[in-house]
Amino acid sequence: MELRQMEYILMIQEEKSITRAAERLFLTQSALNQQLQKLEAELGTPLFVRNRSDWRPTEAGLVCIEAAKQILNIKKDALSQIKDLADSSRQAFSVGLIPERGVDMFTAIYPEFHRRFPQVILEPEECNVRTMQKRIARGQLDLGLITLTEEQKDENTYLHMAEEEIFLAAPVSHPLASLGSPRAEDAPDIDLKEFSRDAFIRISQTSTMYQLSERLFSEAGFSPNVLFYTISNVSKYRMVLAGVGCALLPAVFALPDERIVFFRLKQRPSWEITMCCRKEAYLSTAQNAFLDLCRRYWRPE
Repeated sequence: MELRQMEYILMIQEEKSITRAAERLFLTQSALNQQLQKLEAELGTPLFVRNRSDWRPTEAGLVCIEAAKQILNIKKDALSQIKDLADSSRQAFSVGLIPERGVDMFTAIYPEFHRRFPQVILEPEECNVRTMQKRIARGQLDLGLITLTEEQKDENTYLHMAEEEIFLAAPVSHPLASLGSPRAEDAPDIDLKEFSRDAFIRISQTSTMYQLSERLFSEAGFSPNVLFYTISNVSKYRMVLAGVGCALLPAVFALPDERIVFFRLKQRPSWEITMCCRKEAYLSTAQNAFLDLCRRYWRPE
């Protein structure tokens, strides 16, 4: 089995289609199919169950895919270590960033990183948390900024950056607004069930915060009246400012404004801000320096 064949079967497994896999590999479908058939002939068994819309790995295919992941990750780590020993300044690595806050962090720390490692090529990529987790596990991303709860962690390694509280935001026109605070840090406690008749702007189901908010609404004993779902916490904040509904907001988005008030929930809900990498991955000198800048960003002295 050749290294390129390992990459091919992983792409077929990811795309569940030889046509889409060939497109992503910049190969013709016939060329990719020939390579797969060559590998199957060498191993003496089919690696995929073929049909038009869903190529599924056979039992032998699953064994082969798992081995391919491990071998390609070993290759990647070995190359990183060799490059680090040869010249830590001449490298490239990728960083996954969650929308909105990931870009803020990157733009804040990149100038210092670039000053210290001017020859290192940093490749930022925006994507949601679940996509990032999968890509990191597959070795397709080196590092990733991730916000999640403990139960949402997978086999990757998570490096703690900060804990962030979740607040309830309501417009100043709300009947209970006089009980709230325009500043999140001074917000009084309240039971979420007091807002059971209100309209909410909610985060989309693809967000790791959706599961956390579902639990909070369940504990409060009601299903919220949802105006709409959005992938953006900034959109939620602005809709509260506009007076159209309430929202659950992470602390970084709970900004003071005369048109909004904040409450703390009695459960003190929070999620973790982490930097994620593949389990047992080798981290280069430049990557460790980048992680140190991330820690300083989230935990300023």
